[in-house]
Formats: sequence, structure tokens, C-alpha cells
Amino acid sequence: MVERDDLYGELGRRIRAARESSGEKLSQEKLARRLKLSRASIVNIEAGRQHAPIHLLWQIAEILGTDLTLLIPRREDLLLPTNPIPLDEEMAKQIEDAAQGNQETAKLLSAFVSKMKITLESQLPPRKPNVKTRSRN
Repeated sequence: MVERDDLYGELGRRIRAARESSGEKLSQEKLARRLKLSRASIVNIEAGRQHAPIHLLWQIAEILGTDLTLLIPRREDLLLPTNPIPLDEEMAKQIEDAAQGNQETAKLLSAFVSKMKITLESQLPPRKPNVKTRSRN
């Protein structure tokens, strides 16, 4: 079952991503002013701590130039991944120890850790490729 915190957390991440990639690259302060809210409210909405009503979400989507349906996560987006990413041996051992022999618990913990790892990695800034420059002689 999907937790409410997961839903609002993902909604907030999507709002933040849309705000940061909008044509204007709106700051939280500018978005707040346009919505006649405090910056703290925007911070809390993006963090998933404040649950915005649908009319406010509609306004946010309009200001950000996106469709509201793109901000609202689907149920599948919130469920644990069916194909978890491989975990290193040390992490797998820690999960096995924590599960105390319960295979279902180990499976759930592995899927959860995989989802967290994917989420954290998706929030990292993109790596710059190593480009070797040729000297002109």
C-alpha cells in the first residue's frame, strides 16, 4: 500500500523539478509571491510536509507551464521497484541480518533500499564527462 507521505513527497519533488526547469527558472520566493503564499509554504510543499489542495496544485502547474497530471505521481511510481538494482555485498549482508532469516522481510528491505538508492542518485547533479583536450603544437 502506498503511504500518504510517499505521495506528497513525490508530488513535492515533481513540483521542485518543474520549477527548476521552467523557462523562467523560478525561485521558491518568486513562485510563492505569484501564489500569494509564503516561501516557507513552497519549501514545505516541495518537501512533502504541506499537503496542497487541488486548486493550489492547479495554480502551481499553470504558473510552471505544465499539466497538473504530470505533477501527480501514478500509483506505480510510488510502489517498490519490481526489479531492484543490485546491492553490494555489504549492504546485502546488513539486510539479511536485519531480516533475521525472514525472506519476505529481506525482499521488502532490499526493494526499499534499491528505491532509496535510485531516488538519491536521481537527485545528484549530472556528472561532467572527462574531456581530454589536445594541445595545439
